[in-house]
Amino acid sequence: MLHRECGRLLPDELFADLFTDAGRRSVPPSIVAVVMVLQRIEGLSDREAVERFAFDARWKYAAGGLDFDYPGFVHTVLVDMRARLARSDRPNRIFDAVLEVARAAGLAGRRRVLDSTPLYDAVATMDTITLVRSAIRGVLAAADAELASALRGLVTSVTTTPAPPNR
Repeated sequence: MLHRECGRLLPDELFADLFTDAGRRSVPPSIVAVVMVLQRIEGLSDREAVERFAFDARWKYAAGGLDFDYPGFVHTVLVDMRARLARSDRPNRIFDAVLEVARAAGLAGRRRVLDSTPLYDAVATMDTITLVRSAIRGVLAAADAELASALRGLVTSVTTTPAPPNR
């Protein structure tokens, strides 16, 4: 669906107010927006998202049918885009475009609920606890079952205060 509709839903013109006319953007904002949507769907970090874009033909297809050798970009492009969106008069424009499609498809309305948190959070800055939790989840996902089980035994909840060591 993104491949078919990205040009209409997330055109570069939608983000024109975020950039000056001087100079040239290294990555078209429509591509960055598609990567941000896919990033939230997949629950990936910025680095993971740009890596997926660089090496997964499905992501390039979703971003408008780009060739597989279309160059990737650094994760700071996503950071910069979120900062620009946050400072803008319309920080929720990507969410609004996705919501429009969800309504047209009958996924949002009186009977169904669309949680805007993942896309809204893309504009917000993550706090340290969220970043640490995300990193721990990534380590556990990459570890084999035995190691993951051992690691889970060592990890305690943030709400749990560990007892001080006996001396």
